[in-house]
Amino acid sequence: MKRAIIAFISASILLMAAPLAASASSVATPAGAAAPSVANAYSPLAAKWWTWALSQPAASNPLLDTTGSQCSNQQSGPTWFLAGLFSTGGSVTRSCTIPAHKDLFFPLANAFDIEPQSAHKTPAYVRAQVALAGVQAGASNLTATYDGTAVGPGIVKYEESPIFNVTLPADNVFGNPIYAGFYNMGADAGYYALIKNVLPGTHTLNFTGTLNGQTINSTYTLTVTP
Repeated sequence: MKRAIIAFISASILLMAAPLAASASSVATPAGAAAPSVANAYSPLAAKWWTWALSQPAASNPLLDTTGSQCSNQQSGPTWFLAGLFSTGGSVTRSCTIPAHKDLFFPLANAFDIEPQSAHKTPAYVRAQVALAGVQAGASNLTATYDGTAVGPGIVKYEESPIFNVTLPADNVFGNPIYAGFYNMGADAGYYALIKNVLPGTHTLNFTGTLNGQTINSTYTLTVTP
């Protein structure tokens, strides 16, 4: 697959997820500060986020959704995934209804590589492809607000995922059935946020990020039901 950029958040197959939307003070690691941990509690969630995002058909994929109508697709368990945009910068506004007391997990800037099983690539190869995106040092404009209040720097973290696998459908987000099939070597690096235990009511989530010259700005109106 060819190299591709995902806004908000996206071959060898290097796929970079461009940032999600927001507005607030930057939460990027300041110059001269200690580098964030690359393996933390966000790492396995990031791998699951990519599986969730890439495995869904384009016709109903939350990455391509412009209204929020696909927000609940393939959501289960205590963590609810949110998407930005795919293969383009820009702004998106979505409305989404979710159950109360879920955790919200979403990327501000991230990049990934997936390799088909037939390519016989190694984890080291995949991680090297991800590193080409330069997410840790190159991402900027990382902001997130919840109900108008900027989330703290402890909520936005840099991570590098474990190796994951995913099956792309014929109707995939890349818009080409030739990419359909099983990919057994996938990895990502990115800045993600985790907002825990959202309470009933109407809330506004806003997040932004810039990577490799593309900026995304995403706004969610969240109706959280008891």
